[in-house]
Amino acid sequence: MALSALLRPMVRVVAESACPRPSCRRMPRVGIVIAMLCLPPTPATGDPPPRVRSTDAAMITLLREGERRSKTFGDLLEAIGRSNGIVYVEFGVCAFGHLDGCLLPFIESTHGDRYLRVIVTSDKTRRGHDRLLALIAHELQHAIEVLEHPEVVDQASMDSMYRRLGIPLTGRQGYETSGAHRVEDAVLRELSRS
Repeated sequence: MALSALLRPMVRVVAESACPRPSCRRMPRVGIVIAMLCLPPTPATGDPPPRVRSTDAAMITLLREGERRSKTFGDLLEAIGRSNGIVYVEFGVCAFGHLDGCLLPFIESTHGDRYLRVIVTSDKTRRGHDRLLALIAHELQHAIEVLEHPEVVDQASMDSMYRRLGIPLTGRQGYETSGAHRVEDAVLRELSRS
């Protein structure tokens, strides 16, 4: 059902309301807001696959650019798009600023989807533009590593998986993988040619 068809009766109620009290004229408006919140979001044309998301417009621009300039980056987005994962990529701080990016060790499952969150630094003095894109790809590879293992559904199972597949970080909590380093290097090479 089109949004306009859904909202038309509610808007008519507001316009035709003969109620003199302001409180009863506001009631239909509340219904409009509730209806809008219940509708599923429609992805904008040109956005990254809907399973890779961000709340930050600058990050969405970076995801689009990475997909456009690097085949490997695009392959990562497609792989996540085919998975049961939804990955949010945001700017932030990892390990109190000791790391430039991380896949947070929290995973939430609901309605068959697994939600993950990637954080990358927005500090441009620490990384150049192409290196930031390569870092995002590195962290997306970590998300794929988790999504390729259906048994990973919480922090304990994620830790268990990385104990088997990863290399512990020296002096900090967490793991690194050779696969993420390979992806980062490949994306950086592709970006240097574009």
